[in-house]
Amino acid sequence: MKKIIYYLLAISLIILTPIISTEIYLKYIGLGDPIRYDSNYAYGYSPKINQFKKRFKGSKITINEVGLRSTEQWEQNKNKILFIGDSITYGGSYIDDKELFSHLVCTEIKDYICGNAGVNAYSVANMVYRSKYDLRINDANVIIFLVSPGDFYREYADAQTAHFYLNNKNFILPAITEAINFLATRYNISGYISKNYDSEKKNIHDLINLSVELLNQEIIRLEKNKKVFLFYTIEKNDPNSENDLNKYIYKSMKNNLEKRFINLNLTLDDSIYFYDGVHYTIEGHKAVSKKIISILEANLN
Repeated sequence: MKKIIYYLLAISLIILTPIISTEIYLKYIGLGDPIRYDSNYAYGYSPKINQFKKRFKGSKITINEVGLRSTEQWEQNKNKILFIGDSITYGGSYIDDKELFSHLVCTEIKDYICGNAGVNAYSVANMVYRSKYDLRINDANVIIFLVSPGDFYREYADAQTAHFYLNNKNFILPAITEAINFLATRYNISGYISKNYDSEKKNIHDLINLSVELLNQEIIRLEKNKKVFLFYTIEKNDPNSENDLNKYIYKSMKNNLEKRFINLNLTLDDSIYFYDGVHYTIEGHKAVSKKIISILEANLN
């Protein structure tokens, strides 16, 4: 009987030790307590309100009472600057709240608070619909869109996009669960079976033009009672790239948005500003914040 007990204990240790070790390691690097999201029919999804997380490298992620990434309470009686964008604006889990360009701007632009409505995987359509239909944040005095080339040919993203948690469930092994969730979403088996399409997607230029027009119409709507600024951020290799698609996007913006956008190509003129191909390092956030500050100081009364 003792041999059986010892045998079972040994088997349990062999199984449990790597599992527990993996959980501890994944928690150490920042997994296990991700940002949670609400689904929305109009604009797809946005972070649930009132969240505070510590993620990669101890970076603090704060979501305020209206679903914006900000350390400031939005519903206070102050002038407000709202940033709308994708994961570049959001900053990712490796950038601390106070290192974001959206936060840095309001350390210099006095008497304003800043709210960050950037969300991972947002397309231009998601940004526009969030701007139009999220009534919690429609009282901003200043709207700043920051768009990247990929936003214009990315399809509208709904709440099933990527690996986002749409609930507040607690899991037994939260860090391992998050890692599995990420891998299962990224390497979805349907992508190798039913969704492994064998024909080329078409109409990409039509989607780009539609996105540009959608953005233009939203800016026109907002400009009736707000100040609106549009920043176009480049990709890391854009200055030396022969990327025809990015050239087409830029040309479409020039033709349809005219003087409505500010190109950040001269601001982001060094690879030190990029964490990867598109997202910013801490230095990148600083550089972009300085550019935005200079524009706002010249245009805000």
